[in-house]
Amino acid sequence: MTKKGTTMEYQKVIDYIFQMIKEGRLIVGSKIPSERDIAEKLGIGRNSTREAISILRGMGLVESKHGSGNYISKDSGRTIRCIVSVMLSLGSISMKDIMDYRRVMARSVMELIFKNGLDNEYKKRLEKIVDEMKSASGNKLITLDEEFHVTLIHATKNPLFVSVMEAIAEVYHESVEKVIGESDGAATMKFVMLHAKILESIVKKDENACLKYITEHYDLAESKL
Repeated sequence: MTKKGTTMEYQKVIDYIFQMIKEGRLIVGSKIPSERDIAEKLGIGRNSTREAISILRGMGLVESKHGSGNYISKDSGRTIRCIVSVMLSLGSISMKDIMDYRRVMARSVMELIFKNGLDNEYKKRLEKIVDEMKSASGNKLITLDEEFHVTLIHATKNPLFVSVMEAIAEVYHESVEKVIGESDGAATMKFVMLHAKILESIVKKDENACLKYITEHYDLAESKL
């Protein structure tokens, strides 16, 4: 009975903080009420409050600053990363599932970019990445690939896309390592060329060509899984 009561108490804290977020009383960077204030407000023990905050911290929704208190985290995508990583480890999903999701969402990212346009700032950043990819290899090429796709995600200027896709991109990173690690020189050159073609088609506003190169990109990645 005690265990059930304790569980219900820390769930009250989590629900209380979620409600404050939904109502706009807490936003990214906001300091959440102290453990004492929450405990008094909800009429529960401080241990349960502390446990709830610890859970939220583990989820990535709350971050603690020494000597200052607890704040709503700026890295909300961490929660998604944790969930996806756990599901992958448990076998609830596979890397193929993640690849399929990335493939579909990559097309959506492009549709948004074609709809809203590509800012010059992002265009220059992508050009620099592609240029560096031409002479890169190994871990450097893996990092540049991630930067390329994350930059495209940010170019949508859609906060939901950014949070979800950045989280998935981090997990997807492992498959890119496999692609590059198992590719010969010709396959690596094609991998780099596809990034250049994707960017070129965006600049030329050729949506059909862009989607074609995205498909080829993911076909190449899947062939190494």
